[in-house]
Amino acid sequence: MSAQILVVEKNEKIGGLICAQLREKGHGARDCRNGPEAVLALRQEGANVILLDNAVPMGGVKTARILRMHEKYNHIPIIIGLPPEKEEARVVIKEGQEAGIAHFLLKPFTLTALQKKLTEVLESGDTVEQPTHQEIRDEIKNLSNLPAMPAAHSKLLTLLSKADEEVDMRQVSATLEQDPALTAKVMRTCRSAYFGFQGNMMSQAVAFLGAAVIHGAFGDSTESSATAALSMNDLWKHSLATGMAMEVIGKADKKKTHFLLGTLHDIGKAVFLFRFPDHFGKVLDLVEAENISVLNAEYELLGITHADCGGELAIHWDLPGEVRTAITSHHQPGKSTQHRRLAAMVHIADIAVRTMEIGYGGDPLIPEMDPYASRLQKSVEEIIKNKDDFIQQCDSILGA
Repeated sequence: MSAQILVVEKNEKIGGLICAQLREKGHGARDCRNGPEAVLALRQEGANVILLDNAVPMGGVKTARILRMHEKYNHIPIIIGLPPEKEEARVVIKEGQEAGIAHFLLKPFTLTALQKKLTEVLESGDTVEQPTHQEIRDEIKNLSNLPAMPAAHSKLLTLLSKADEEVDMRQVSATLEQDPALTAKVMRTCRSAYFGFQGNMMSQAVAFLGAAVIHGAFGDSTESSATAALSMNDLWKHSLATGMAMEVIGKADKKKTHFLLGTLHDIGKAVFLFRFPDHFGKVLDLVEAENISVLNAEYELLGITHADCGGELAIHWDLPGEVRTAITSHHQPGKSTQHRRLAAMVHIADIAVRTMEIGYGGDPLIPEMDPYASRLQKSVEEIIKNKDDFIQQCDSILGA
């Protein structure tokens, strides 16, 4: 029985040799070096079986778990090539079985052993169990190693999301005293001319919190070594400007979280940048090669999007429901069942900031206005009038 085999092998010579031997036996075969290359190969050619070396970057089991999150590929049987050490092999088998992997092959293996295993897999007729939606959500959380929100940030979020007259400033002060670094950042941010013009200290504090969370969640580094196509600094600037645009759109509302909604709407991209840099690098390569949005490229290659990942982070951080909705639904707010208006406002703010070209969100495309968002009659042109102020204040906050 012939089949198309994708060989994911760290060693190029070994990968080439395995493919040559498979072709001699009548199979189609293609090899690659790592998980990100594997998703590209699957998109181009597909496969009946994936032979996955456990020594690939990120490890075989983690790479398999990422592949299994994609609904287009999670039905494909995976054979993990085991390390020769027995104890290490036992650990890989245990972790693999927990991840839904049923097939393993001890390395180094002979062509006969490989052919026997392939025949076993192809003739078994076993259906690979598809992960449920909840299992995929759990995988996003586990694979991403989502950072915990610092306790001071979490407590401040709770304190400052109340109406001004209900905020206990003594508790706010006590919380800030627990985190000197946070206090310093508050002072620097609130000294920005942008926040000084607002005239509402509580709104300024909430605005800062959104800024501090996204900027500090993954450490102080503003540059990702993963990809030159998108830096954390550019993403941060885009997010800050979106928060400022939200303040303009919602200036007549009583909500205190507009800036927070704007700054956190793309937090899932930060997760991808720092937790899956190589995979996200391939996403950005696809964006450039095919002139498609980051969202579409993420789904094509990963089967999940930054909105999915950001939504899980929001749950992990126990953020308010409207923040989670802004993260998960700002691309298509009309389809949201909760907080639709706020999600639509973020959608409009995002379009305005992309039009102004402040920062960079991973692609240069300006989304079409969602039909529901267009009914809010919020003018993108009015927001754009603030471009110079937005740029000045982003630079001030970022210390440019």
